[in-house]
Amino acid sequence: MAMLKAFWRQDSAAVAPGAAEDDPLRACMQRERFGLVVTKGDRWRAHPDYTALFQKALDVIDERFALVPEGFVSMPISIVDAPGCPEVDLETEPFLLGRACVTNAQFQKFVDAGAYEDLDLWPEQLWPHLIAFQDLSGKPAPRFWHDGRHDRNKASHPVVGVSYYEAECYAKWAGFRLPTEAEWQMAASWRIRSSAHVFRRYPWGDAFDVKRCNVWSTGVGSTLPVGAYVEGAAPNGVLQLIGNVWEWTSSDFEVTDEGGRPLVGDMLMKSIRGGSYDTYFSCQATSTFRTGATCLARSHNVGFRCVLDAGQAAV
Repeated sequence: MAMLKAFWRQDSAAVAPGAAEDDPLRACMQRERFGLVVTKGDRWRAHPDYTALFQKALDVIDERFALVPEGFVSMPISIVDAPGCPEVDLETEPFLLGRACVTNAQFQKFVDAGAYEDLDLWPEQLWPHLIAFQDLSGKPAPRFWHDGRHDRNKASHPVVGVSYYEAECYAKWAGFRLPTEAEWQMAASWRIRSSAHVFRRYPWGDAFDVKRCNVWSTGVGSTLPVGAYVEGAAPNGVLQLIGNVWEWTSSDFEVTDEGGRPLVGDMLMKSIRGGSYDTYFSCQATSTFRTGATCLARSHNVGFRCVLDAGQAAV
């Protein structure tokens, strides 16, 4: 592994100019690693501008994240998702969920910081796969970028062409994490604990509405900026939980057949949720539909959003 580590660092692209600063705290702010600032702030308490920068990071998180209250979900566990199929009930604690998926512009900061070359950020067992995390020109970056850069016309679109491991690494680098599958479903179905026992098939209500999400029947045929379809937001303002791109979760994709036998594939799969711009069947773009993708898949229609545990910020 030592030889592999040396080879990768020698062979990898140089960090983009202007990405780093001599001041580590300000560098974190510049790269939008706001979760790291508010959760690991103790290391910078001696910094002369610590209080102001810490507060600024909190303000940005307050703007970009929304609170999902505690609740519970009933998750189908059979490959046949039909009324009366087996389900498992899971409870979720309060958490902060990104109002939007991570954009190309945000992920560019991760690339420019040299994160793909920093092996300390990646699990050692993943090192042999890092060489495959390249763009169309062979540079370390999402699959559909070129020369380590995203298409400027899609700066505000969700980043795609990233594997589960790339999504997970970005989230950790920024000081966040990926949502569990139960957390994602809770955010989309809004099944909070109340006397009303509300459950939503879609974040906006119970009826499918092509004007509230970007799926195949919308007719767009590509991703849209993460701020689109405000009318399709969840009650707390989280956008595009349905459509635009499928979203990675941190949960293994585990299902059974009609006889209750676990279905096991050749490679580890993670759950992806929500549907995308090219999802044809509306029944697959709901708060409860489950599917998965192999962890190394770098698909054109899968992105991710981040989570911060409620109350995790340092004080």
